[in-house]
Formats: sequence, structure tokens, C-alpha cells
Amino acid sequence: VSPESEAIFDFIIALDQAYRGQWPDLQKDAGTSEQAVKEFLEYATQFLGNLGNYKGFGDSKFIPRCPPETIEALASAVPKAKEVLLKYNVSVAAFYATTDEPAKMHLGFPDKGHLSAYYPDSPDITQDEIEQISAFMAQKKLLPENTRLTKTKGGDFQLLIASGLNKPPPEGSDAGPDTKFDLGGRLQGKKLELIFGDHIEELAKIALHIKKAGLNAANDTQKQMMDEYAKSFGSGSLNAFKESQKLWVKDIGPMVETNIGFIETYRDPANVRAEWEGLVAMVNKERTQAFQKLVDAAP
Repeated sequence: VSPESEAIFDFIIALDQAYRGQWPDLQKDAGTSEQAVKEFLEYATQFLGNLGNYKGFGDSKFIPRCPPETIEALASAVPKAKEVLLKYNVSVAAFYATTDEPAKMHLGFPDKGHLSAYYPDSPDITQDEIEQISAFMAQKKLLPENTRLTKTKGGDFQLLIASGLNKPPPEGSDAGPDTKFDLGGRLQGKKLELIFGDHIEELAKIALHIKKAGLNAANDTQKQMMDEYAKSFGSGSLNAFKESQKLWVKDIGPMVETNIGFIETYRDPANVRAEWEGLVAMVNKERTQAFQKLVDAAP
């Protein structure tokens, strides 16, 4: 969601792992007040509920009520939490309002002054360039949901494809065997390069365990669905993900229903790049029977 959101997530988890909900102990060790810890926990709840420090609906940044000194004290009390901020090179100021750049309090196109993690390290990439790249990708039948886009200092572009591999599969990507393209139209003279392995560590693990999950599937349809998930997350192929969704629809009436992947595109200002999400749903037999009676009784 934002450059600092992963660090803040790990910071919150580090505090929780250290104290396991014993927040009065954290308050004592940090030398801060009960109210300050309460205000930080309210912020942490908001953060985890929105999976980032910008609202899931509204795209505006929210900040802690507690002062920066509280977060500094909490970090000092938990060495691992302090290490997280150092690892990501994120300062306590990142938790708070960007008063010198108020437009960054909202997600949006970088050339409008807003913030978007879908276009990393590219403050001068324009909305028109993003749309031109999207049109080119459509020509190549390359779907955008699992991608991010960067603009190099030389004015060329790199398409970061989320995958568990740092290169395209032997059979080629969804766009075919090529990974470098000459652009035309208003981007005449510029180039686009496909870069595989965005979020490589996470997706390699996910692909492996999704494949293993398929071994315990309830039926062949679910196993095939898991295999397509694994192929998609490992290779970066969204064609494979489309196949998984066809199988998901065909898996009629499962007792446990799942879906996972790059699905919702609300937070991308261009509305084409997606957030990672997953769901698990279980059937409530009694309620299902009650609703079925209502359906059967309907005229």
C-alpha cells in the first residue's frame, strides 16, 4: 500500500510476539502511559484491519493519536521491533502525517503528487504513461493484476511481475518468449522490460504450499484448482490464474471454499493492479437448510 506499510506491519507483529497481549508489561518496560499504549493499539487495529496505513475504502492515510515518542519508547523496549525499522530504513515520522507533502496523505497517481506503491520509485511517471503501458499490455495479452510499473531514470519502463521465479518459465510468459519490447505511439522510442520475481520470497513459499495443499483436496476439481494456483504464483502467469477461477466456479457446493490471489483493484489509481487477498469459508449446515426451505417455499 505504501513504502512504509510492510515495516509497520512487522513492527506491530514484533511487539505482539514479545508480549503476547500483556500490554501493561509493555507499558511498564517502555516507560510510557496506559493511554499512550491504548492509542497505539487502536492504531495497530486500524492498520491490521486495512492491511496498511491507508484506508481500504477512501485511500487516505490515518495516523496514531499517540505522539512519536510513544512509538520510539515501544521500539526501545523490544529490540526486534527496533531492528524492523532499521531493516526497512523507516523512521517513526513515516507513521505520521506528511505535512510538507499533503498530497501524499492520499493514494493516487504519482504525477499528481499522491502516493502509490504500484509505481515504486517513479515520482515522475504520468497517468498518461501508465495508461499507454496498459494499452500495450492489452495488445500483448498480458494482464496487469499481479504487476507493478516503474519508470527508469532514462525514461524507459520496467514491468515488475509477481512470481516465485526470477525469470520467465521455459515456455515463455503470458506475453510469449520476449521480455523486452519497443513502445510506440506517444511512447515512441521508449522500451518496456518484463522483470520477474517481484515478491519472490513470499510467492515461492505460497506456490510450494498451495501445491502441497492440492494433495489434500476434497476432489479432482479442487486439486486442479490448486495446481493452477501454484503455476500462477510460481511463474507469474495470470492465464493460469484464470484457469484456477474457472475451476473455482465448477467446484459446486464445497464444505470448505477458498480463493486466493491478486483480485481486487480498488487501491490502484488506474484500477487495474490488484491487492493480494485470500478467503476461507465454511458451510453452516443448519443455516443453509433454513435458507433452502425459504427457497423451496418461494412462489
